[in-house]
Amino acid sequence: MKNNKLRDFRYWLLYCYLKIIHNLLYYKKTYFLGEENVPKNGIPLVIVSNHQNSINDALSIVFGFKNRIVSIFSRGDVFEHKFIAGFLRFLYILPAYRLRVDGENNLTKNYVSFDEAHKRLLAGGTVAIFPEGTNQDKHWLGEFSLAYLRMAFEAAEEANFEKDIQILPIANHYSDYFLIREEMLLTCGTPISLQPYYELYKTKPRTAQREVNKLVYQQIADMMLNVVDVENYEAIDYLRTTYGKIYADNHGFEYKKLPQQLQADKAFVAHLDKIKIENNQIITDLYKDTLSLKQATLQHKVRDWNFDKPFSVKNLLLQACAFVLLFPIYLFALIPNILLYYIPKPMADKFKNKGGNMALFAGGIQIVVDSLLVLPITYLLVFIADCFILNWWMGLIHLLALPCLGIFAWHYRLSFIKWCSRWRFQQLTKNDNFKQIIALRKHIRKQLDLLLK
Repeated sequence: MKNNKLRDFRYWLLYCYLKIIHNLLYYKKTYFLGEENVPKNGIPLVIVSNHQNSINDALSIVFGFKNRIVSIFSRGDVFEHKFIAGFLRFLYILPAYRLRVDGENNLTKNYVSFDEAHKRLLAGGTVAIFPEGTNQDKHWLGEFSLAYLRMAFEAAEEANFEKDIQILPIANHYSDYFLIREEMLLTCGTPISLQPYYELYKTKPRTAQREVNKLVYQQIADMMLNVVDVENYEAIDYLRTTYGKIYADNHGFEYKKLPQQLQADKAFVAHLDKIKIENNQIITDLYKDTLSLKQATLQHKVRDWNFDKPFSVKNLLLQACAFVLLFPIYLFALIPNILLYYIPKPMADKFKNKGGNMALFAGGIQIVVDSLLVLPITYLLVFIADCFILNWWMGLIHLLALPCLGIFAWHYRLSFIKWCSRWRFQQLTKNDNFKQIIALRKHIRKQLDLLLK
């Protein structure tokens, strides 16, 4: 009993520390909508989520649910290393083995994980799982494995169907998958009680699982940005990220707020799907032109916002003066915050270079490595150095200022990159070939204005 209390105490210390890093430093803003739908503590709860951003999805769930220790299923191959496995289990993370990744021989190991999940559920705990089996690298919802419902119903069966186990569908969404200082949104749906399905499960277990799964799947699909026209995904997503703000403004959405942005994006995609049904040819031509525009902007290393940003030599010169004046502060802010970027970078880049859904591991690796290793060591060394060179209270002030300095350095760098981009774009506008790209973009915008009234 004493060991369990000590373990929980150490867990909550680490939890509070990581939550500060996650919610306040890594993300600019986090949203948790539908909190009133979360069943009260003590009710066995299975959280079911879409899987958009690898490790970040798991972290958003862990730090989103207050006063609950959430046991999350994670890919089984990361448990192969003894030390890592021990640390993950300390965080209440359970291994899940998949046929296409881990092979048929490893599937029997899931019995051990499910048995542990049963115990936690029947003790009134919380288990989270991603039934797609892998993270999607695009905004769509994949097929669900029914394993999560098999686990939930088997737990109920162990309790002689006397426990009301509930399924809580949730959906996650991000303003950007890869950059730090972006926004994250977690939305809770309506919990689904398994009690009404117990009798059906006793005679037709598979049917009961399918019926519940339909309800869970539909809720998650409705809460997230789910692009069903996968064939034209690339064109749709480019239009969403470039024309989406105009659509939101024209239809009464506050695009700067991520929850409103999500609703606007969903309405925008639905509107495009409706046009495709009514006039397939016009939307096909639009998507073809869009892909041409995207390819051209990538080749010239410009972004869509460059086209709308008015060029002013005066403003650029004023910004250049500001960069020069703030440069000493930028250099000061880089120490030691630059290490938070560069130390995890080689490991994160390995996943980015693999592309697809593997690239989505990069952000999670950045959080984990920085939080558990780089940040505490480097910040502590800076504090010790300050104490020797200056004094302890100056060292403490510097220590408390380091996260803010790191945020300043990040935004300084992004602002400078955008400044260079604006200057380069202005030079391109003098090129006759580039003028054709500008004309193509105007043509697409004019079509969108007419189609999306």
